[in-house]
Amino acid sequence: MTEDNAQALDQLMLRHAHAGLVLVEPVGGHIVALNAAWPQWLGCEPSSLLGAVIWEDMGWPQPELVRTLISLTSLPLPMPPMPVSAWTRERVFLPLVLSCGLVDGPTGRLVMCTLVRDRLVSPPAVTNSVSENALMGVVQALTTVLEVHDPESIGHQRRVADLVGTLARQLQWSAQEVESVTLAALIHDLGMVTVSPRVLGKLELLSGPEVMQIQRHVTAGVNMIEHIDFPGPVITLIAQHHERINGSGYPLGLKGDEVSRGAQLIGMADMLDAMTRNRPYQPAQTLDQALQVLLVSGGVLFDADLVQACAHLFMEDGYRFPAI
Repeated sequence: MTEDNAQALDQLMLRHAHAGLVLVEPVGGHIVALNAAWPQWLGCEPSSLLGAVIWEDMGWPQPELVRTLISLTSLPLPMPPMPVSAWTRERVFLPLVLSCGLVDGPTGRLVMCTLVRDRLVSPPAVTNSVSENALMGVVQALTTVLEVHDPESIGHQRRVADLVGTLARQLQWSAQEVESVTLAALIHDLGMVTVSPRVLGKLELLSGPEVMQIQRHVTAGVNMIEHIDFPGPVITLIAQHHERINGSGYPLGLKGDEVSRGAQLIGMADMLDAMTRNRPYQPAQTLDQALQVLLVSGGVLFDADLVQACAHLFMEDGYRFPAI
């Protein structure tokens, strides 16, 4: 087969594919090529989309989700397909499943976005909840990516978020602060997707470089989501969740009031859940043992009043991590 014939067949397949195929630049998201399927579904000409940024002005109720999925293709791990949706030019709801992956283009790496119609999904009943649903779609996508990469983490972020949200409400924090700290807890360890599975599953003592690789997960996670418009200081909370008030934490070694109370809540919940779960490098402690360790950390690693409130929640109110 000649090169011209092969190119002609490629173009034929691209034009008649039942899935929407869109090639975009991995950083800027500009569309460099596409077949006819997705523009037909939207009700526009393919030429009108060339050069446009795929997550802008395309009828997405959740553009942050599309942008996040494309940005995550730079990671060396498989990306699961994710449900997304769009509105056509005539305001018809278009449920889709989006898969993204890196491919070699003639001038460098590109992202191949594959869109498939999902005919089992109904239009949203309450349109004013689209923004909130889109945000939770982003959070769910990020959580799924991490749990695929590190099966040992399955349920960890949701347990931490449950404790953090429960404790923040018990302390009568504002609804906005409860929302922010809960969202941050749900994705606080996202940067772990950049850590080698060999290091995550290592049974022996970690080497110095391996410890540094683990610690870099905080900055890596922040870099992956800094483009998302979260309500409140979600990114700051994630950036600080391993900081400790005595300056022994990382990545910046913040001290005292420099560490936000929301980040301290996530740090305490993270520590308690980690201590009470079997991990490759340590057996689980009992809840009583973990709470004693937490109590000793009061005024040292975490604010003493926050530690007492957390211990009271378990010891007096009977709170337990949810079964996930």
